[in-house]
Amino acid sequence: MEKQFNSYSSPITNKKGVTLIEVLVALVILTVGMTSVAMMQYMAVAGNAFGRETQIASELGQELLERMRSTPVRDDTGAVNSLFVAYTHPTEDDDTTLQNPVGSGDADYDPVTRAGGMTFTRIWWVEDDCRSVVINDPVPNALVCTPAPPDACADGAAMNNVKALAVRVCWTDKNGGNHSVTLNGAKWDETATP
Repeated sequence: MEKQFNSYSSPITNKKGVTLIEVLVALVILTVGMTSVAMMQYMAVAGNAFGRETQIASELGQELLERMRSTPVRDDTGAVNSLFVAYTHPTEDDDTTLQNPVGSGDADYDPVTRAGGMTFTRIWWVEDDCRSVVINDPVPNALVCTPAPPDACADGAAMNNVKALAVRVCWTDKNGGNHSVTLNGAKWDETATP
């Protein structure tokens, strides 16, 4: 007679299990994967912060450019509005012409504090009888809010009774990096004789 073994009575001869080495290898692989995911998340948050800062700077620059476009070049006496006098702004006279629209609370038009306490600085240039001006930053990695003003109109861009406008909004991020957004426009002197 042959003896039959059922699964409940058979002796365990093949012992399979997870060794400590296998567990450690799995933990190392899991750690590398989780570190990669955490770095991706950090980069996404940093990219979103920079995107938000750039959006705010663009909005501040566009707002100022639109205010300049809607402000007459000359006042009621025929004098050129101080906002459009050809040099680098802001100056002390700019507050009388263009009130601070973003409520920074400062006496000067600049700086503007937004986005969790980040400070944005707005400067602008006006070039007479010109439709386009280029702002050159002479030194790489220098402060972007202190470039030399343009010496003249961009090549081939001379145009009578038009003022070229360049608005720059700059800021320093939390890591100390200098950033800027520059917008260009033009303003026709509507009181000028063609």
